[in-house]
Amino acid sequence: MPARANAAFDYDVAVVGGGPAGSSTASRLARHGRRVLVLERETFPRFHIGESLLPWSDEIFHAIGVEPKVAAAGFVHKWGATFFSADGEIEQYADFADALETPRPQTYQVPRHELDRLLLEHAASCGAEVQQDAQALEATFDESGVTLRYTAGGAERAARVAAIVDASGRVGFLARRFAERTYDPLLKNVAVHAWYEGIPRRTGRRAGDIRMVTRPDRGWFWLIPISETMTSVGVVLPKDVYAATGAKTLDASLDAYVAETPQAAALLANARRVSEVRFDADYSYESKQYAGDRWVIVGDAGAFLDPIFSTGVLLGMQGGIDAADALHAGLAANDLSRGRFAAYERAIGKRFRYFRRFAVGFYDPPFRDIFFQPSESSIRKAVISVLAGNWRPTFATRLRLAAFFGIVALQRYVGIAPRLNDFDPARKSAPVSQELAAE
Repeated sequence: MPARANAAFDYDVAVVGGGPAGSSTASRLARHGRRVLVLERETFPRFHIGESLLPWSDEIFHAIGVEPKVAAAGFVHKWGATFFSADGEIEQYADFADALETPRPQTYQVPRHELDRLLLEHAASCGAEVQQDAQALEATFDESGVTLRYTAGGAERAARVAAIVDASGRVGFLARRFAERTYDPLLKNVAVHAWYEGIPRRTGRRAGDIRMVTRPDRGWFWLIPISETMTSVGVVLPKDVYAATGAKTLDASLDAYVAETPQAAALLANARRVSEVRFDADYSYESKQYAGDRWVIVGDAGAFLDPIFSTGVLLGMQGGIDAADALHAGLAANDLSRGRFAAYERAIGKRFRYFRRFAVGFYDPPFRDIFFQPSESSIRKAVISVLAGNWRPTFATRLRLAAFFGIVALQRYVGIAPRLNDFDPARKSAPVSQELAAE
């Protein structure tokens, strides 16, 4: 049943940004019967990085009613992840079918321009009014609502809304104004990436694996098959490593990183680059606040973790659903104060910190020593469940994850497993080890 309209407002909620977080927020609100305006500053399709999804994204697709459309889109099926040491001598496979508590182990590798367009079009089909090439300019808050100025169709316009959702990504339309952004001191990384053809794949179910290759400088490569022929390839590096590269162009730097990483060089031996090389930096951050009176932040506008375990789309879309539900309840109660969003803020922060522990861990030698050890134990299956996107583990799974980090702590001091010898000792990272030991 549609929610009762308030004649004082042109829309109940304005969503600034039409990426996965904004689309999921808009779809959920529209399905609740709310009047929603979505302003997307670009015209879809447009390029975006973050092409590997997690199995727990599937329940989000179901929650906003887009699951059949995603399933019919022809995206590459992803069933797991393969991790290689830099020299290729050690290989570890994480099969999502082994993940504890994961209802469906298969998800997708996606060209984001296709997925994001599909999600935005779905929001429109749910009843949201979507305007592309529309730039939010200013939001003026008062006790009774918000006046939003924006440009669309070459003209400046204004809308009166009850609340605003900032889903504008790194732009942070409201986030930079109201919520201080802190950058993660343990995840000071950059990424250099491009698309390639001619990279061989396994046959059968593992043809859709994401493959990750570690580097001795704590960096790593991703190889994500995003179509039958195309593979997204990127390298993530500590900022100081990138700064010391000396290459004058992005093309030359990416070629150099591939050449000096034996397993990556072997996989790309006959590959042909078919896109420009792109660069991303300063992408690990968190906001100190996710909501206020009549505003909510979702997705990358509020926080972005690290690309290592492909959590970006999952966190953004789940946050969008949570924000939509909180806004719907607030609209019904005629209360859109920050206190109404307290549970939302706690949930977002808790989820972020939960995955952050694993992202930080991957850059720590003892973590990788244990992670690369073959095992059929329930502890390893609990870890795989996190890689699959399990953000609400049962008590039993949490105990197994605690045991895993206990073993990592022992490895740091006792050496209970063989060392990978995959790190340059000169790059020993005390801050990472100390933080993991303290948690």
